[in-house]
Amino acid sequence: MPKKIYVMLSNKEAFTLLESLFSLLILIIVTSFIPLIFQSYQSVLKVMDVDKNYEWQLFMNQTRKEIYQGTGFIVTDHAIIFSSQSKQIKYEGYQNMVRRSVDNKGHEPLLTTIKQDKWTKTNDGRLIYEVTFEDNIKLIACFYVQEGGI
Repeated sequence: MPKKIYVMLSNKEAFTLLESLFSLLILIIVTSFIPLIFQSYQSVLKVMDVDKNYEWQLFMNQTRKEIYQGTGFIVTDHAIIFSSQSKQIKYEGYQNMVRRSVDNKGHEPLLTTIKQDKWTKTNDGRLIYEVTFEDNIKLIACFYVQEGGI
């Protein structure tokens, strides 16, 4: 009679039920953080928007003060040059920002991430500045010039 040989197959590389449940638990914990990550991302975007508003308000205040005191305005599409307190001040669009220089010395960035800008001089003594940011937000500022300034 032939001998019967019994071979026992053992696969020691397989997952046990306990290991599978542990892996599933880790997956659930990681996926539960996804909404929190998206909420944090939205909060960061709101803070960045506040920074842009703050930058715009600072630009408006400084520009309004200097233009009110200025004389001898030269206005082109992307720049404005005038004299204020015996200094030549120039606001100009350069690449993706608006910068300011005094007596052609150095440049101070005032607005960043802009797509396009335009200065316009009206007949009734106003300067209008239109700016479009890279996220397609368009803002318009109107500055009044003192009598004899233009």
